[in-house]
Amino acid sequence: MKTILITSLGVLLGTSGLLGQEPGERARVFQVFGATAGARALDEGFNNRVVRGKPFSATEERRSLQILQNGTRIENNQTNRLFRDSEGRTRVEEMNGTVIIFDAVTNRRVELNPAAKTARSVTNYQLTVNRRVGQLAAPNTPATAQGVTAETTENLSAQMVNGVPAQGVRTTMTIPKGQIGNDREIKAVTERWVSNDLQMLIKSSNSDPRFGDTTYQLTGIVEREPDASLFQIPPGYTDLAPVVPGGVAAPGGRTGGPAGGRGPGVPGGRGGRGGAPNTPEPGK
Repeated sequence: MKTILITSLGVLLGTSGLLGQEPGERARVFQVFGATAGARALDEGFNNRVVRGKPFSATEERRSLQILQNGTRIENNQTNRLFRDSEGRTRVEEMNGTVIIFDAVTNRRVELNPAAKTARSVTNYQLTVNRRVGQLAAPNTPATAQGVTAETTENLSAQMVNGVPAQGVRTTMTIPKGQIGNDREIKAVTERWVSNDLQMLIKSSNSDPRFGDTTYQLTGIVEREPDASLFQIPPGYTDLAPVVPGGVAAPGGRTGGPAGGRGPGVPGGRGGRGGAPNTPEPGK
């Protein structure tokens, strides 16, 4: 399976390298910025958390832009569709056509390949990656590695963002002159707007003169229950033998029909294993 790369703000940290990759999973790559000890992994979307009782659908837009010294523009855009029901089931329709569903009730993840009409399941799917990444990169924590950076955080006034009330935080990371060979001070600014009602990041931006600008937002937000069929394997798909952690096919794998009636997917929609269920991201 392919690895999805989100254009980095600095160092790229792949979760497959961090924890190992289960069969049928795709590696997830986080955006990381800041000094090593205080770096933050930016993984938005469902952020691999189970949230119940807050159904919605929306369009997820990611954009990165870097302008090189010679004027060359390096620009990447990604648009996905997100769905979540009241039970915490999630569905991500990726721009490349892949669909990932996570069933928070049965802890089962399914990746749908519409072109091949196949479904690849992982049973007993555990959400653990964000917990480990959090140990490496806690949000809003000043970096202390060799005194390279300093951070200031500003709480912004609540306002409507893309149609929903949101709370904002602006973080400014400063690299003093001479700390990394720089002949002048460097400032990187991150702004995040979070909906407490949806427990979702609605909009964020990061501007760093070293790496360019990255933006993320949810648009077209509809706060109602999605159709239940979105969280099931569609009729006519071949349901490949389920995989359990460790790479062993689960007994009773069958083909041709819905497996257990529902096909789960991965919060965050990016493939790898996710964070601790029901554990709000700091600042949310």
